[in-house]
Amino acid sequence: MGGNHLHQRAGRHMDINWELISNFATAMIAIVNPVEKIPLWIEASKGGKAHFQWRLAALIIFTSVIILMIFLLLGRQILEQLKIDLASFKIGGGLILLQFGFSMLKGEAVTINSKGNVEKDGNGTSEVVQRFQEVFVPIGVPVIAGPGAITTVIIYGSQSATWMTSLGLAIVLAAVLSLLFLTLITGPSIAKLAGEMPLRLTSRVFGMILIAIAVQFMVDGLRTVFPGWVA
Repeated sequence: MGGNHLHQRAGRHMDINWELISNFATAMIAIVNPVEKIPLWIEASKGGKAHFQWRLAALIIFTSVIILMIFLLLGRQILEQLKIDLASFKIGGGLILLQFGFSMLKGEAVTINSKGNVEKDGNGTSEVVQRFQEVFVPIGVPVIAGPGAITTVIIYGSQSATWMTSLGLAIVLAAVLSLLFLTLITGPSIAKLAGEMPLRLTSRVFGMILIAIAVQFMVDGLRTVFPGWVA
């Protein structure tokens, strides 16, 4: 009897919330929006050779992964330390995502001011680090690991009830940012083949998806704070 009870408890800890993981993947793809980053990346990496762009993209993505992983895995503890309940955070986070989604619809979500080209032979480590320091803000923060992404990873991470689900969320996060890395390094070719119109249209679609996710966050939060609203 006791053995069965322990087995059931172990089974609960091994359960995976696939719906949560699937929703997280959709939300992160909409927020990260790899296609939208292509014009920014072309501007940020201009003047560098292929291996310079690879190393710069890898450094930006790696740093962004570290930032978001911290909030994904420690988000619940952060909210507890700040004495903020998840419902209230969903409402506030939904407002942030809503604003970001409308910005995407209008094509005003992100901009960048380049510091200039790298030198003719400037493709070494020092040049990569220098350009990284110039463009990580805004490309890394707030474009990739910004308020919208941080809010999303905290909300979904806080809803994970098992370590297997948390692992699944971490894998999804790494996969989405890996997709972004591939998009960045192939960005110039994609832009030449597709042109500007498909890129803008894709960004608008992601903006609509993000608005829907933001509204759902707020509805869930309000349902918890005001349970009398739900019949």
